[in-house]
Amino acid sequence: MSDAPPQRAMFIVPPTGKYIREDRCQTPIKNLKTVALRPPIDLLYAAAAFRSAARRSAPTSGAAECRLVDYPGEERSWDALEADLRAWTPDILVMSITTPSFEDDMQAARAAKGVSPRIRTVAKGAHFNTLDRRALEEHPELDVCLRGEYEETCMDLARGLPMENIAGLSFRDAEGRIHRNPDRPLVENLDALPFPARDLCNNDLYIRPDTGERQTTIVTNRGCPFSCIFCLANQVSGNRNRVRSADNILDEIVECVERHRIRSFLFRSDLFTADRAWVRELCQAILDRGLRIEWGCNSRVDTLDEPTLRQMKQAGCWLVAFGVESGSQASLDRMRKKAKIDQARPALDLCRRVGVRSSIYFLMGLPWDTRESIEADMRFARAIDPDYLEIFYVYPFPGTALYEMAVAEGLLGAGTIPKAAYDAPAMPTQALGLGELEVLRRRFMRDFYLRPRIILRTLGSCRSPRELFNYVKYGAIQLWDLFKARN
Repeated sequence: MSDAPPQRAMFIVPPTGKYIREDRCQTPIKNLKTVALRPPIDLLYAAAAFRSAARRSAPTSGAAECRLVDYPGEERSWDALEADLRAWTPDILVMSITTPSFEDDMQAARAAKGVSPRIRTVAKGAHFNTLDRRALEEHPELDVCLRGEYEETCMDLARGLPMENIAGLSFRDAEGRIHRNPDRPLVENLDALPFPARDLCNNDLYIRPDTGERQTTIVTNRGCPFSCIFCLANQVSGNRNRVRSADNILDEIVECVERHRIRSFLFRSDLFTADRAWVRELCQAILDRGLRIEWGCNSRVDTLDEPTLRQMKQAGCWLVAFGVESGSQASLDRMRKKAKIDQARPALDLCRRVGVRSSIYFLMGLPWDTRESIEADMRFARAIDPDYLEIFYVYPFPGTALYEMAVAEGLLGAGTIPKAAYDAPAMPTQALGLGELEVLRRRFMRDFYLRPRIILRTLGSCRSPRELFNYVKYGAIQLWDLFKARN
């Protein structure tokens, strides 16, 4: 297979269901209540990097043509993918995969090879940080795996560098031998990366659930100094907080507002509030530019203070999401969360006082979970009283301490990759089976959201008829789930 610069590059989300495919966050959204479909931001970065490098390496030849299709987002089928491949016949196909959907996603690589064996099939995702060799060995239709941060790797692919010279790459050579090149260092200057190629996607697919407005993701910083046993952040982005400059972020926001008519954002990070001085600098820059936008972000319960949150609200922040995970200090300690349960309520009280909505995440299905511990979590969630609640079944990603624990305790077979994730239990606990976990999660969500106080508070917070309609629709879904659960 030639290493000449590809002239046509196709970037796809395979038609294997709607997921958040952001390496650290690999979440199927079908049965989740607070998670909406997001643009495939990693693919948009990859396409932008590819296009930028191709343009620089061949400025007079028109460089490479790039296309991007989110097949599940557009509700298009495998037949549509095959038809697109036949009609366009790209030189290279870059696929965004998740660990739970990996086996199904590989059908896209098989489809490409069926159209033309010369199409180079490339897959990106955190899956390949640990399982790259296994993926290539078991799937001859897959040519290349991207490991680690992928933007600069895509630039090297676009330039047509020899495969053996590209860091962060695992690949199969012409004789079928598998090679694993050295790791690529993390990107130090995030400002040097081109902005995501949002012109390649249908931005109308990605909306804010409460208002129905266009919404996109802005990657603001990377890396997390904490090491929770279930999280991929350290594996994907390292343990050092790397930030973009405020000016660079604002330039991207302005592009979104002026070019794509987007004013609602998710500020994506491993920990947005890791550096509060930087957060305040960013917020002040938004205010200085007079941008009228709204955005949500994440935080730990112990990395937020009132002056910072007040400035965040002034700059357009309407929602902060906290990974509370559990109401048990013993459970938090076993997760290596390094947080205290008595820090959760003050963080949510602060949000209420400032006028920013709060969303919290709980984990269910940890190896030590019991019916009693989950019921205690239910009581704790109701007591701290967030605006929104989501419960994720914990997923044992390969390479995490949780995976090793699950295998050691016999909850998961060695080498097993569960397909169920987040909205369905991936494994039992020592005390609870899969069916019991499903019943408990339904009850947890129902008991939280169907309280009259929550219903009235939510409806009373609506700022427009459209927002009211969306919340009423959501409430009807909850009632229907309640009916089904009792019958």
